[in-house]
Order: sequence, then structure tokens, then C-alpha cells
Amino acid sequence: MVVPNKPSTEVTALDDRWTRHCVDRASRRALMWTVLAGAAFLLQFVLVLVWSWSSPLALLLLFFAAVVLWVVTRRRPVRLPEGEPWHFAHVQWEGGRLVVLGSQPLLLAVHVGPFLRGRIARHRRVWFVPPDPAGNTVVTFRGVPELIRARVCR
Repeated sequence: MVVPNKPSTEVTALDDRWTRHCVDRASRRALMWTVLAGAAFLLQFVLVLVWSWSSPLALLLLFFAAVVLWVVTRRRPVRLPEGEPWHFAHVQWEGGRLVVLGSQPLLLAVHVGPFLRGRIARHRRVWFVPPDPAGNTVVTFRGVPELIRARVCR
């Protein structure tokens, strides 16, 4: 199956192949981290209880497992509104906020790393779902298979 590298504006965001691809990737990544944390916990368990081997490695494995499981369980899932399609817009950064240019400009607070921030600054294109009444929205970028939560700044 060939996956597109951008969302479609012709169907709802929930029915889009790009959206399903992004959600599948995020699910696989969360599962991988959970399995890795479980393996670290089991290895620590075997080292300490079965072999009576106490070392900083066992404590480090336990700490790693606890932190990964805490992070995985604390992440909030991205919620897409029913029946809303993706919208294409041009964007620019202003004062650490993403300005969506259009008939009604939106000022969005988006938490992304420096690599993605530079990519957005170069391409200046975004696909977003219209914000809900609370001001929450989802944005995505061409070639970046990730759904990113954003919030409208008033």
C-alpha cells in the first residue's frame, strides 16, 4: 500500500489515509516503548531476585522502565473532530507561535522540536482541522507522519 505524504482535503480527517497512517505509526511507537519498558523491568527482576545480583544496572533498568511507562501512560491522544476535513493553509512563525494565514488568521501554540520548526519555516505549509469551541486543533505537515496537537491563542 502506497501511503501519501500529505493529507487529503476531500474527505473527513478521520477517513483520510494519511491520518490512519499517522495514528498507526504512533500506536506502533507506543507499543514498542511499552514492550521495551516491560523487558527492562523483567531483566531487572531476574537480575535482583533470581540471581541476587545487586548493581547500579538493576536500579537503572527499574528507573528506565518506570519513566517510560509513566510517559506512555501520561500522553494524551490526539482527538480529531467528527466530520471535519483537513484544510490547507500557508503559515509563518511569529514570536514562537504559528500564524495560519487565510481569510481569518489563526495564532496557534504548537510544541515542536527545532528540526520540525525549521522544516515548517522553509516549507510554510500546513494542514489543520478547524478548532473546536475550546480552541483545540490538530496540525500536520507534508512528509511528517505525525498528528500534532495545537491550541488557538486568543
